[in-house]
Amino acid sequence: MNSTKILLALGLIAVSCFTYTYALKCYSCDTKDSCKSPKKIECNYNYANKTTNYLDLHHTGVNRNTTSYNFECFSEDIKSNSGEFRYKGCIYNNINACQLPLRPSHTSGSSTQHSCQKCNTKNYCNPAGRASINGFALIALVVVGFMGRYICA
Repeated sequence: MNSTKILLALGLIAVSCFTYTYALKCYSCDTKDSCKSPKKIECNYNYANKTTNYLDLHHTGVNRNTTSYNFECFSEDIKSNSGEFRYKGCIYNNINACQLPLRPSHTSGSSTQHSCQKCNTKNYCNPAGRASINGFALIALVVVGFMGRYICA
C-alpha cells in the first residue's frame, strides 16, 4: 500500500515537471542595424500589436482592431525613396500583411523594392505545442524518489 502511495506521489511530481509551451518564438528588430543581431522573442499580444503599429506606418488598409489567438513570424524589407526599412516580429495570423499596399510615400518612385514573409515553420519559426521539462523539478523528482526508496526500505 505504501508503494502505491509513493508511486502516485512520484507520478504527480513527474507530471508537474512538464510545462506545455504553445508560444511561437520569432526574431524581433525594427531597424537595419538592429536586424544584424535581432532579439529572440516569444510572441504575445504586445509584440503583435507593435507589428500592427509598424504596418500602419508603412501600409494602407491596416485594420488596427484585428486580433487573434494565433501568431506567425513576420519580416519585411522596404527600400524606397523614403529610405530603407527592415522589420522582424510577431503578427496575428489572420492579418495578410504581405498583401497590404505600401503607402504612397514608398511607391512614389520606380526604385521601390519590397520583400515580405509570414511564416511559422522555417528559420526561427517553430510549431506551437512542444513539451519542455524544468530542470529543477526533475532534480526534485529524483531526490523525492531516493527519499521514498529509503523510507520504504
